[in-house]
Amino acid sequence: MFSNNGARIRRLTAIILAIMSVCMVMPVQAETAAVDTLFGEVKNETYENAFLGLGCTLEGWHYYTDEELEKVNQRTKEALSNALDDLVDRNIGIMMAEGPDGKQNVNIQLQNVKNYTAIYKMMGLEYVATNSLDGFKVTLGAAGFTDIQVCVDEVTVGEQNFTCVKGEYKIRDIQVYFKQLWEIQDNYLVTVTATAYLEDTTDEVFSKFFLL
Repeated sequence: MFSNNGARIRRLTAIILAIMSVCMVMPVQAETAAVDTLFGEVKNETYENAFLGLGCTLEGWHYYTDEELEKVNQRTKEALSNALDDLVDRNIGIMMAEGPDGKQNVNIQLQNVKNYTAIYKMMGLEYVATNSLDGFKVTLGAAGFTDIQVCVDEVTVGEQNFTCVKGEYKIRDIQVYFKQLWEIQDNYLVTVTATAYLEDTTDEVFSKFFLL
């Protein structure tokens, strides 16, 4: 079943997880940094983003090209109602990559939260993430996913622990696992989402990340 429907399911999952990163937080402001300074670059299977201070080495993975990334961003926008169009315009998908067997993928999203940065830091991302869990369940359920479980957890990159939302669900009887790291960088809420199919290898994905 996975081999027949995997590509379609992976595309759908990428769109849904991008939507979740848009919908789970407070309203955002339109002003953003220059987009071309945010994306980072790939060299010899290693992605580095100086703005985020984050990188990863994904040997044998396919990093989405600018054109492929733009298509996912566009499909994400099309998947939402017109009422959320303005919000999606302020959300930037800056990196996506897929594992060699198609059973793992990762994406990085930025959302400008300029006027709420101080509030996020005061409340703490663990508190914000905890209060987003019902929204995760609603978004995944509306997409037709079943057996949804989500909780707040931690994920380690380098020697630093970050707040994350951890979850799993089923789509067409295929088990899907994800971990979504949350962090504030400058005026942006950064989410790094690792997704794995059939078995939970999300920690393995995050083990490939490092701090610059």
